[in-house]
Amino acid sequence: MRQRTLYTAIAVVSASLVAGLAPAAVATPAAAVAPKSKVVSDFNGDGYRDLVINQYGAFTDQKVEGGAVAVLYGSKTGVSAAKRQVITQNTPGVPGTTESFDRFGSQAVAGDYDGDGFTDLAISASGEDITFGTTYRRNAGQTTIVWGGRNGLTKHGAVTVKQTTPTGPDVRRGSSLAAGDFNGDGKTDLATGDYSTGRGGEVLYGPIGRTTGKAKSVINLGLKDGQTFVHTALDTGDVTGDGITDLVIQVYAGRVGPVDRIELHRGTTKGLIRTGNLTGADGKPLVNRSVTDGHVAVGDLDKDGHADIVVGKEWTYEEPIYSGEVSVVYGGKTGQSTRPVQVITQQTEGVPDDSEKNDYFGTSVSVGDINADGYADLAIGASVEDLGDLENTGQVTTLLGAKGGLTGTGAKSYSKGTQGMPGKPSSYDFFGSAVKLADLNGDHRADLVVGSGGDDEPHDGRVDILPAAKDGAITAVGAKEFLAPAIGLTNGTRQGFGQSFGE
Repeated sequence: MRQRTLYTAIAVVSASLVAGLAPAAVATPAAAVAPKSKVVSDFNGDGYRDLVINQYGAFTDQKVEGGAVAVLYGSKTGVSAAKRQVITQNTPGVPGTTESFDRFGSQAVAGDYDGDGFTDLAISASGEDITFGTTYRRNAGQTTIVWGGRNGLTKHGAVTVKQTTPTGPDVRRGSSLAAGDFNGDGKTDLATGDYSTGRGGEVLYGPIGRTTGKAKSVINLGLKDGQTFVHTALDTGDVTGDGITDLVIQVYAGRVGPVDRIELHRGTTKGLIRTGNLTGADGKPLVNRSVTDGHVAVGDLDKDGHADIVVGKEWTYEEPIYSGEVSVVYGGKTGQSTRPVQVITQQTEGVPDDSEKNDYFGTSVSVGDINADGYADLAIGASVEDLGDLENTGQVTTLLGAKGGLTGTGAKSYSKGTQGMPGKPSSYDFFGSAVKLADLNGDHRADLVVGSGGDDEPHDGRVDILPAAKDGAITAVGAKEFLAPAIGLTNGTRQGFGQSFGE
């Protein structure tokens, strides 16, 4: 079985790098009250969305797990290896120096953090050791913002954001990142999740100074468990439909009950306010015992003006064990609506295939509008699905949003064995380790990006992009496959390629 890893100085100078151009515009779904969508990752402002691939475990400049991030720029024909940038801590203009186990590229999230109209990229290095004055903190973690502009990233400088001094070692700040406007002032705010502290993380209210790295204000998320070991993972969306971004927080302390939970913090004009825990179909707190980014996605599946929360739960304990399931919590005016929570498995009517032991259906989830009908659709990874005699090759399923919410009608599944896919499937590919729905060519239909995080030699991970066809469905025809060396990253088992995409 694949083991999922959670680890998922101020300078502004001109930078150089392998340049790339192009991003793809994403259609804004029409809704009764259109909730604010996430910032589109268009770093050079050309109207096309760009794709960010994280590789926290990259062997960078002879440093083990130094980490790196690759940006593939969108265009009318989508993304390509020729139009790219690779960013490390040794990139000119980026503060710091690549060191072993920094894990630069643990997470990355787009946002206009300085308010200049160009989208920037916040990148965390969750394993960074930092000295605060005379206080040394091992694995404190830090986040760097690389500024966007007409020439894309890295040519406009970068800065390390200022955060408070951790109270102890191994906090690993930036194990999760999320961005949004949490107080409705029109400025992008940045939330950083911790890996091992009872505080959970911090919110930096924007704007963030381009040369100072200082936010307007910094608050902690205020998790009050009395725990010394709490993992948090973050996602955002306008669940309440009031035009202010809300924050979804997965909390995992290794204990059942109210300690392990998924919290909703509502955005207000006064900032984030905790509104309570999400409940599952059984009326009990909704829990995901495998808390890593990629297990929660937020989007308006029924086009009612309220973003809905999708939670993937690969570790199901009912028979067939570890078959996996996905819970859909529908949003409402005050947060979670009174509508019943929808549970989707491979036994759900219309969903291809059947639930089997160790499928891990729900390994990863992502929302986006595949058919340009204004409803958010859903992609679900089942990373250890067997394909014939091939073990753990993996599969991804798409479901379409509709007026009544998600439905099995029109559901489709894809694997490396799907006709038209480049390359060949093999055991232990783990196709579906990460998924992302994003319009990369500006046709207003979300393409399907799939990461295969295979970690057994020679499975070094890969990324496939399946386009959305004009008939409103994802197709393997014309799909592209990217291996790490082709986009300037490093090959090697357990380096994390194909396991995480930027938001």
